[in-house]
Amino acid sequence: YVKPKVVIYSTGEELEEPGVPLKPGKIYDVNRFSLSAAVEEAGCQPSPRSILPDDYGKLKEAILEGVKEADVVLVSGGTSAGAGDLLYRVLEELSGGLLFHGVAVKPGKPTAAALIEGKPVFALPGYPSSALMVFLRLVKPVLRFLAGLPPFEEEELVEARVGEKIFSVQGRLEFLPVHLVSGREGLTVFPAKLAPGAVSALASADGFIEIGEEKAFLEEGEKVKVRLFSRRLMLPDLTIIGSHCLGLELLLKLLREKHPEFTVKTVWVGSSAGLSALRRGEADLAGIHLLDEKTGQYNLPFIEEFGLKGRVALFSGYLRRQGFMVASGNPKGFKGLEDLLRPDIKMINRNPGSGTRILLDFHLKRLAESQGLTLEELTVKIEGYEVEARSHSAVAAAIAQGKADVGLGIETAASLYGLDFIPLAMEHYDFAVNLESLEKPAVKAFLSLLSSKEFKEALTGKVKGLIPTESTGKQVL
Repeated sequence: YVKPKVVIYSTGEELEEPGVPLKPGKIYDVNRFSLSAAVEEAGCQPSPRSILPDDYGKLKEAILEGVKEADVVLVSGGTSAGAGDLLYRVLEELSGGLLFHGVAVKPGKPTAAALIEGKPVFALPGYPSSALMVFLRLVKPVLRFLAGLPPFEEEELVEARVGEKIFSVQGRLEFLPVHLVSGREGLTVFPAKLAPGAVSALASADGFIEIGEEKAFLEEGEKVKVRLFSRRLMLPDLTIIGSHCLGLELLLKLLREKHPEFTVKTVWVGSSAGLSALRRGEADLAGIHLLDEKTGQYNLPFIEEFGLKGRVALFSGYLRRQGFMVASGNPKGFKGLEDLLRPDIKMINRNPGSGTRILLDFHLKRLAESQGLTLEELTVKIEGYEVEARSHSAVAAAIAQGKADVGLGIETAASLYGLDFIPLAMEHYDFAVNLESLEKPAVKAFLSLLSSKEFKEALTGKVKGLIPTESTGKQVL
């Protein structure tokens, strides 16, 4: 039989063909390519077309042409109800009435659909990750049905436990992309942190879970069903769960260049959660930078605290300058810790359990004690203390975009985002490694690069605020 044909359009004046030099305000069109691959995987024949402008007449003409040539039409972009988004109005005119416009799901709320000349036309969000998630859950089953296939293959579903508490928004069914890791307790999921436009982050996810509209959160350890993006789960050669660091990203870049045969899974959940993942056997290694308040020592005391003595090895990493990131030129004249209490200062924090959050709370406790307050009494006076980000880059981006005035992070992130930096402390970023993983080829290659002259030179020359030492790469426990 002939496979159903699916015409695919992208809309938007901001879109450019991949490979064309980008002008200010322009972005590459990735939806036609990601949706074409997804359509083919659903058993249909994709027919991607040129980018459509935000022009009512041309949108109408293209959709009518697509309906005549194909069995289904997909259009991404132009689905919101703003003055500049014309697509849903075109569909309403051509169909005589939309099947729906607006779905109680996250992501993909503005999705619309219509029947035109008896053929389904789907209007998907313009954001790449939103478009692909809506396609997988709402459009793919329809295409598989038209292709004579069951809506989903049974082997696409696996059961897993939740690795950390996941918050959701009540009132909307959420499709949450997740990472899957294997440990002593079976498969565990961690949310893949991504923005609606971050298709690269979605590419690293293994599948997605559905969080019911009545749910405000999923508890750690709760069982969930994961719908895989591929027909079978591919476990990586190296799994890293822990604190995010741009120095670690540089190390992994070197690893990929020298060992392209290895697959690597990274899950950024913070230092404490990384040690918990090691305890459950879910990670090969974790990047950590945890300050012990009693001894002032980094990382080593926490190996015993997490019950990992005799189960992990600790390898020395490098030093990092931690400090306050502020906008270029420091427009509000932020000077240091006490200025967090100023009413005109809005901060952005890191997630609980991260080494940066622990470092900030350590210094805030000292400040609170000097004022005869508890930490809780002090932090209620700090605007934005409860607003959390999961990486140094996310904190820096929020400040660069004017969403916050200050945040604690590493000098490297401040430099990359063109921010000013006010030093607070020097910290140790080390690597805890599962003893059972030490003989894995990928782990051996990682540790070899960590101690290499090449990595130390790259760290010194390519990133600011990260400092190798004589013990970098050496086993200290």
